[in-house]
Amino acid sequence: MKLKLLGLLIFTCCLQKNTAIAQDTVLPANVVLDERFNYNRYQPYVIPSIHWLQQTPLGTEKALRKRLDNFIMLWLQKNNTVVVNMPEYLIKFQNINNEFYFLYAGGWMKYALQHMGDSVRLNYYMASVNSVLDYYTSDKGVKQSDYLDYLVKLRKEGRLTDLYDTSGKVKNTFVYLRPTYTKSKFQPDENYFNFHFTAINFLDPKSLACRYKLEGYYNEWVPVNDEFVIFPKLPPGDYNFRIQASMMPDFSNADEANFKFTILKPWYKETWFYILSATLALAGILILMRRRERSVRNMAQLQQQRMMFEYDHLRSQINPHFLFNSLNTLTGLIEEEPRKAIAYTENLSDLYRNVLAYRSEDLVYLQEELEILDNYIHIQESRFGEALNVELQIRAEIRQTKKIVPLALQLLVENAMKHNVVSKTMPLHIVIHATSDSITITNNIQAKISKEKGVGLGLNNLRRRYAMATNKPINFGVVGDKYVVTLPLL
Repeated sequence: MKLKLLGLLIFTCCLQKNTAIAQDTVLPANVVLDERFNYNRYQPYVIPSIHWLQQTPLGTEKALRKRLDNFIMLWLQKNNTVVVNMPEYLIKFQNINNEFYFLYAGGWMKYALQHMGDSVRLNYYMASVNSVLDYYTSDKGVKQSDYLDYLVKLRKEGRLTDLYDTSGKVKNTFVYLRPTYTKSKFQPDENYFNFHFTAINFLDPKSLACRYKLEGYYNEWVPVNDEFVIFPKLPPGDYNFRIQASMMPDFSNADEANFKFTILKPWYKETWFYILSATLALAGILILMRRRERSVRNMAQLQQQRMMFEYDHLRSQINPHFLFNSLNTLTGLIEEEPRKAIAYTENLSDLYRNVLAYRSEDLVYLQEELEILDNYIHIQESRFGEALNVELQIRAEIRQTKKIVPLALQLLVENAMKHNVVSKTMPLHIVIHATSDSITITNNIQAKISKEKGVGLGLNNLRRRYAMATNKPINFGVVGDKYVVTLPLL
């Protein structure tokens, strides 16, 4: 027993000694991680440190990993030799595992130090991405990721460099369906489907948009912001689920993935049953069943379309955050300026009463729409003060004679405030100008650093509502340093 304890003690001491030697070998203990130092003199330790990070599994020697992470980041900030480009898609890597941030930067730095003078920027990007993918595929404790799996697939196919191609000659956007189903024919009770997909674009990830269509059930393209689509109870039939991804609003040059499948009919709807049951009574039953099936399918489609429209509409008009902020503002006014609190409450009440009153209308007079907008602006001005400036340039005759889709102006003003900074130092200016044919909403662009999820839903909602009322299009986009939306007046 004493010999075993002695042996264990000797083994532990050796292990600790070896760990200390490993740390000194990679990055000597006398290297002080202090941002005030010029790190050029520590350049010989950069590549060994990066190599250690690339070869060591997660969860082992955490203290040394943290020290090396800090060292390469501080060296990167203070050196005069290497500058690493941090693209937007790096956030995707970092969301999968925070260590990928250091592996990406390390791959770039290692290549830069080993290939001084190389002016081909693509080589640096490839070294960075390969550093992440090599670590992911070497079983070092990183959880499975569809996004990384598909990047590995692109690398095996020799198409990883296509993600950086801006010539338009090759495809630089990809979308993949997770291979959840191993068969294409399903029994009638196997009618719950959950499709997971992954879209990849390195050039402009923020502009990447996806839409889906289930041919055979609902033959319209539907925009989607999540990475999955669920169909809980599909009736029997032949289907083709299609998912597209593109950086262009009109989905030109979109990449597409699809899955074709069939839900078999139940036994009582097979041909042999109809033949055996070819009597007048059974024929009548079959007619009723077919009518019921068509009715259920049509009702399901109509219900889905109606629910999607109303959900998007209400979501774009009644924002819980807006209500929360409004109540907070009201609380402050009650304590400090009771008279203003009464006027504020009246404006808030009028706004929501009009939202409920007009949301089912197809068109309203511009004057009525401006009254709703006036309530909304008064509420927001109570919160933002001089940081918000809304200017109306609309003649009286246009207000009284022209019509517009209800709540459109309030939605566009809300969108402008949602996606731009509104502060005293950076006031938001919104100009609403109308002619006899159209009304234009213009705001200065001062985009927030982090965008809210669901960008574009309000405009898509508005486009669908206008399509139900007229064939005149709505136009929106960036013009110089302004964001401009033009709506037709009817």
